[in-house]
Parts: sequence; C-alpha cells; structure tokens
Amino acid sequence: MAENNKVSLRAIQQGVLPAPDHQSKEIIEYVEGQLNKGTRKRAKVTHLEKIKTEVVSGIDHVAWDVHTDKQGRWWVITGPTNLYSQKDFPSLDYTLSFHVGVTARLASRDANQGPNERKGRLRATWRKWETAATSLDAAEEPEDFQAVGMMCRESLVELAKNLQPDLPVPPSQEPPKAADFVGWSELAANHFAAGKRNERIRGYLKSTSKETWQLANWLTHTGKASLYEAHLVLDATGNLLSMFSLVVMKNEAGTQDSCPRCHSYRVVAVFEPDLGLDPPYINLCEACGWNSYEADDEAEEKGSGDS
Repeated sequence: MAENNKVSLRAIQQGVLPAPDHQSKEIIEYVEGQLNKGTRKRAKVTHLEKIKTEVVSGIDHVAWDVHTDKQGRWWVITGPTNLYSQKDFPSLDYTLSFHVGVTARLASRDANQGPNERKGRLRATWRKWETAATSLDAAEEPEDFQAVGMMCRESLVELAKNLQPDLPVPPSQEPPKAADFVGWSELAANHFAAGKRNERIRGYLKSTSKETWQLANWLTHTGKASLYEAHLVLDATGNLLSMFSLVVMKNEAGTQDSCPRCHSYRVVAVFEPDLGLDPPYINLCEACGWNSYEADDEAEEKGSGDS
C-alpha cells in the first residue's frame, strides 16, 4: 500500500516549475564535481529542484534539493555554494541557518586579509595591516582603538621601507628620513606613476598618502578613540596599500593593455618570485586565461623546432 502512495521521480519532475537552464547546469556540474572527487563510482544527478531563496545581509542564498543515483539526496545552498547530505541535515531551515553562519564567519576572516592578487609584492606591509585588522576584532576600550591606529601607522612606515630601495632621489633633494612616510610616498608616486597619463593617479596617491598618515596619527593620539574611528583608519590604510600595490605591480611588470589572444583589456600582473623571472611577474588575461609565462615557453619551443 505504501508503494502505491509513493510519488515517482518522473511525476515530481513533471510537476516542478523549471529553473533557468544555466542555473541548473551550474548546480549539476558542482554536485557531480564534488561527489566524484577521488572515486571511481561516478555519481550522477537525476533530479534537482530550486526550493527557496533567502537574502541575508544583501547576499542571495538559493537552496536546491538535489537527487543523485548513488549518493542519495543533498541540499545545495549558494552564496557561496556548498552541499549538505540530507541524511545528516534533514531540515532545510536548519541547514540554511548553519550555512549562513559559516558564511558569516568566513567573511569575517577574509575581511582581515589583504587581497591575495596584490599583497605578494608588499607582503611584510600587508602582514602589519592584517595584524591591525585582527586586533580590531578584539578591541573594546579607547586604548585598544588607539593601538589599531599605531599599527596602521607602522604598516605605512613598512610600505615606505619596502619601496625605498627602488626610489631614485633627485640630486637637488635630501633623502627623506627613514620614518618619513609622506616624503617617501611622494617619491614613490613620482617613480611608479610617472608620465603625463598618470598625472591624476600620481596626485591622488600623494594627497591620499598624506591624509591617511595624518588620520592614523590622529587616532593614535586622540582621547576616547572609538570603534567607528578605528574602522575608518583601518579601511583608509588598507585602501592606500591596495592602491600602491596595484600601481607598483603595474609599473614593475609592464603589464600590456590588451590580451594578444582575445584582445580583452582584462590583463593583470601576477607576482611570481619563485619562477626565476626578471621582472618576477606574469601577465594574465582574466577573460581567456592566456598568460605570458606559457606564451614565452611556447615561443621558445617553436624557435627550437624551427632551428
């Protein structure tokens, strides 16, 4: 009798409103890719259904009910995408709450990290900023917030120290003192953002460097410093480090404006000091995946074959 009351998978598929093809395809590829890692028993998705969407802190979390032929049923929740066995997580509401909690913790951790694609060239500088970001999470009293300002100031001094060996000092000018961040930042802007085209960038780097340095100093010495003010200084310092990282890497790598394969302008410089390159950068097209390192190898192999 129970068998007669069971709704067949075919009937469910006929009654479910279809999701857009590209969304379904992405979920199928994700689930099969995750379940088939390191196993010869190839699981396939036999059915999937979009169940609900919830927006939490501006992030869409879409929940899917996914059936497979060999490994049972799964919840798949996006934002970011993860899967959960319905055997271990029978309640969708509980699973969604668990997913949102994990996502929030990951976001909080990532917020204390510098951008991976930029921090390699100035790693020591970013490490000091990340220490300030982590300290802010535990800060409670005005002196804790003042300490964040001091660490931000130290990260700026470390930036100047990191760039000093590459900065030419005009013969008519005395070199700035070691801790003179504003003086060194002006030299850095002139050197790494030289030329008529970079005039606006150069001016922005100089003015932002001066204002950020003054802001960090103010927080360090102000009485009754607040969490709000510490966040402002931390964000301002991180923004300046990010801008200098981008400008320095662009200058040193000599990044070309467009990809020679697909002509996209989404070409970025990737710092790779372990490859023995001079300069230690690879130009990478984010549109088609072309990169200068593999292109150079292919050119060398072709040249050897021709000879």
